[in-house]
Amino acid sequence: MSFIQLGFLSALAAIAIPIVIHLVFRQKTRRADLGTLRFLRVVLERSSSRRRVMRWLLLALRVACVALLAVLFARPYWRAFHAAGGKETIAVLIDRSATMELKQDGVRLVDRAVTETRELVGRAADNARFEIAFFDHTVHPLGSQGEPNAAFDRRSGAPAPNAAPAPRPETAEPASTAELLAALAAPPSCFGGTDYGAAMDWARDVLAKAPSGARKLHIFTDLQRSGLAWSEVDSLQDDVVTTLHDLGRSAVNNVAVTEARADRVWVRPGEPASVQATVHNGGPFGTEELSVVLRLAAGERKLELRERVKIDPGASESVRFDLPPLAEGAWQGKALVEVEDDLPLDNDRHVEVLAAKPYQVLLVDGRSAASPRLAATYFLEASLRLAPPGELDPTTAFEPTQTSADDLPAKFDRFDCIVLADVGGLEARDAKRLAQFVQGGGGLVVFCGENVTPERTAALKQAGLAPGDLTGIEATTDLPLRLQTWDVKHPIFAAFSDPQLGDLRRLSFSACVKLTPAADAQVLASFRDGRPALVERKLGKGTTVWFTSSGDREWSDWPRSRLYLPLVYQLLGYETGLTAGGRVRGVVLEGQAAVDAAPGIIAGDGFSLVVNSSPRESETERCPTEEFLNRFGLKEANATQAPRPAAAVQAGLGNEMIESEVWHWVALIVLAALLLEGLVANRTAA
Repeated sequence: MSFIQLGFLSALAAIAIPIVIHLVFRQKTRRADLGTLRFLRVVLERSSSRRRVMRWLLLALRVACVALLAVLFARPYWRAFHAAGGKETIAVLIDRSATMELKQDGVRLVDRAVTETRELVGRAADNARFEIAFFDHTVHPLGSQGEPNAAFDRRSGAPAPNAAPAPRPETAEPASTAELLAALAAPPSCFGGTDYGAAMDWARDVLAKAPSGARKLHIFTDLQRSGLAWSEVDSLQDDVVTTLHDLGRSAVNNVAVTEARADRVWVRPGEPASVQATVHNGGPFGTEELSVVLRLAAGERKLELRERVKIDPGASESVRFDLPPLAEGAWQGKALVEVEDDLPLDNDRHVEVLAAKPYQVLLVDGRSAASPRLAATYFLEASLRLAPPGELDPTTAFEPTQTSADDLPAKFDRFDCIVLADVGGLEARDAKRLAQFVQGGGGLVVFCGENVTPERTAALKQAGLAPGDLTGIEATTDLPLRLQTWDVKHPIFAAFSDPQLGDLRRLSFSACVKLTPAADAQVLASFRDGRPALVERKLGKGTTVWFTSSGDREWSDWPRSRLYLPLVYQLLGYETGLTAGGRVRGVVLEGQAAVDAAPGIIAGDGFSLVVNSSPRESETERCPTEEFLNRFGLKEANATQAPRPAAAVQAGLGNEMIESEVWHWVALIVLAALLLEGLVANRTAA
């Protein structure tokens, strides 16, 4: 047994108090001869002997009470019990960033880290509890890595909900040693950026939830300096002892392509483009006539351009590749350097240039107008063309096609988005085809008007395209309707988050359709009286967005406003994925990148994602161990000093409970001793 508050044991000196009281105030008897009372003398002698025993018992009980009180405040615990049943939590962080692909004596650094981790687990005590995670720009706890995400949402560009691996619940039991060893394997390739801050956050959270006992942290890394400055983190707990395993190489010969960027990732067929590549020489020697190559391909068609550069040690050079007019197609490939170095992973970067037509938008007019200027789609078409009728501005991202509700095309597959402007009385078969278009990933934007009534939109509602229940049309009599609130975090309104870029409250409307949103619909904007103005509802892979007022001047003068054009572009840009990055999107595996996939070009839903490794991984400069420890406030383990027992660590804290404490049992014994002392004292006095 040991004690947490050893200072309270000094109170054992108070044992002298009851002893002194008993010695000083003990009863003194006088001898008196009473003649022939011989039998009374025998009785008195027996009573005196019994009282003497009771007095010694009373003294022992009082001494025990004082001693037990001192022991109680000293907080005793069972050392043997804690050593046998206490848990030692060991968190292990294994760097799997791109530079861990470097080899030392023919073995990858990440393979060495996994081997040493296996040895660490193998020689650990039976009561050790392990939490192991790989890390690069994010943390991958062992057993929850999953496969790289390959499905992405068309509008947001983020991984689809069903593509991410399900994390292990926080309430789940930790994996056993055998399970950890079975799952512990080095990744086939390392490609992510280095973010030590994210790794330290994970370690702090894991160790904070650990059961009572010793807490240790082991970090296997190459100490890459570029990974230190990504994020600020709080320090680990004071009792966490860190062991830093330095696996890095002192010198690295590396030439890398740190950037490959097209001036325009989307061009129209027959238009030229250019690609800018940046090459960095991180080695100690200069390069002579280094060959930089751009290789692109679209199906069977291939394109290869070459340039030569000379780069000094530690310097970077830019190379420009001017592409010829491109035929229609997705031109995908790499910009690379033809060189042999220690880190081949960053010798190339992926790039794509898309030669394609603008987004195809079908404008469906539901109003029979004698003049084109009175059509419900007149202003919408003019804003998308940005040119006189029959022409198309070369800078616009949309190409509109106008038709009437009675003359819909047989197929919608060539369109990216469909706009219904004051369309009512749509036939059931056409509504069903629209629903299939949306479910397949298409976008549908609906502008209301006099024809949009509950009766005439029954087919749309039955097909699941209505965002709720339409109850009629309400026109204002005095004050116009104005937008009051909107979701500034939604992609449609992201451009209007700053009032200086345009205040949507300035738009006024004379009428709107009364709408009760469905449970699964989202109100994106509302009028002053709380009525919905813009409502979104998902259907399959696509969405429908309803604007409860008109898209022309029938119910509003907003087409005359400077906000009309940007708001229409935001609506159609959201439905086509343009606001999320367009048809070609790039992501770099560093910082808060939500994608965990190998570098390459991944096909998404209506777009392609160009994934490249972090250019910071080409910076192989290392930091000293002391700088790393000071950066995150870590306490390094002292190899010459044996680690303190888990109980001693808890004892040093002084304010936390140890599961092997026995003070509550001591308190019960004190109460029992006090009760017994009271009984004995009464009997002795009697």
